[in-house]
Amino acid sequence: MKRLILTLLVAVVCCVGAMATVVIVDGTNVRFRLGPSTDYAILTNSKGQPIYPKKGASLTYIATEGNFYKVNYNGQDVYISRDFCHLSETSSQQYSSSAAASSSKYSSSGGLTPFEKKLVGKHMLSLQWISWDYFGSCQITKEGDNNYRCVGEQLSRENQGDFVRIDGYLSVESEKHLVFNGKIVMKIYHINGGNECVREGTFNFVATGKRKYWRMQEMDNPCDQACDYVDIYFKR
Repeated sequence: MKRLILTLLVAVVCCVGAMATVVIVDGTNVRFRLGPSTDYAILTNSKGQPIYPKKGASLTYIATEGNFYKVNYNGQDVYISRDFCHLSETSSQQYSSSAAASSSKYSSSGGLTPFEKKLVGKHMLSLQWISWDYFGSCQITKEGDNNYRCVGEQLSRENQGDFVRIDGYLSVESEKHLVFNGKIVMKIYHINGGNECVREGTFNFVATGKRKYWRMQEMDNPCDQACDYVDIYFKR
């Protein structure tokens, strides 16, 4: 009986996975830094050569500091530019080969429609109060039938502390009309007294004419007399 109970406990532990936040590397020859800016030295090996993570590598996420993610690399805390990677959630669950096969229908290599291949992935994100010259990023992942997770942010380089963050779920009305349900938070130094403005609910993102982005249609800022252009750009 004790052996049976132990076997059942092991099975439960193997089948329940904790969700963990990781940083996925999108670029090649991306440098690790010893601090959260380009003023800090880069991480090197014993020969003084830069150490680069592989494209697609998954790094343990620790924190966001400015335009850098703090991550753990081989037991050392280092920093990597947010311009060349994105946050993601992964499960520590160990899947059997049959489970992996059953989940492959949602992978980028199969099961996605032509439009989903354009939708799922990393997009540029912008709020005009921050910049149209440099962008944040928004990661869209497929969760199920017509259900997509959308998480992203843009940080200001000129005004420390200004940002826009988006976190929620998308459904597709058409290729030019996405419906977002979730939270949009922005902080702009000259709007709402420099305090955060939080919006929660349903918002419509529409691409009109020949524009290469979906723009939020609920533009009136509820915290101040301002008009906000929140844009999610088509993948390049």
